[in-house]
Amino acid sequence: MRKYGNFKSANSIKQEPVSKIQIQLKPLDLMRHWRRIGIMSDFIGYFYGFSFLPDIPSDSMDMKNSDIVNSISTVFNELLENAAKYSYDKKADIDISLIHRGKIFEILVQNQSNEQNVIAYETSLKEIFSTNDLESLYLEKLETNENDPQHSGIGLIIVLKDYPVEMEVIIESNGEETTVTNRVIYFTDGFPQ
Repeated sequence: MRKYGNFKSANSIKQEPVSKIQIQLKPLDLMRHWRRIGIMSDFIGYFYGFSFLPDIPSDSMDMKNSDIVNSISTVFNELLENAAKYSYDKKADIDISLIHRGKIFEILVQNQSNEQNVIAYETSLKEIFSTNDLESLYLEKLETNENDPQHSGIGLIIVLKDYPVEMEVIIESNGEETTVTNRVIYFTDGFPQ
């Protein structure tokens, strides 16, 4: 088992959930119809954004333009894209758990891969979680990966530098199959002190 991340709030995920949604998707469905990732991400953003903006009617422009709705959608979108992209068996399930705990929103995305597919992802993770300056790494990646944005890690860098999240990635190999578990804790009231 290999772990990467900046995950410090393990106690946060011990709190009883207010709500929980579990979803199983096939990478093949997402890869054939890539737009489904955005549609699913927007749905999750609105569904949970409403929980964090209780005084705003769901049909108002304030809800549609809400930072919390858009940022939950963006974070979820990045995790779902990575799961689809790095899955080895395109018919194997991507397991998703979305958990609302008070002011915390947890996104858990698990997919099956193989060691070969995980190499690029793991290389990005090592680089991202070992840097002290995500902004500089982001600018460097923009310059050096303009021809290969799919394997650059730019999406994760943006999530980690621009949103109030902590992330943990666990990679477990069992023979030829590798399970990749991405956990993101989104703090709806900003970064914890």
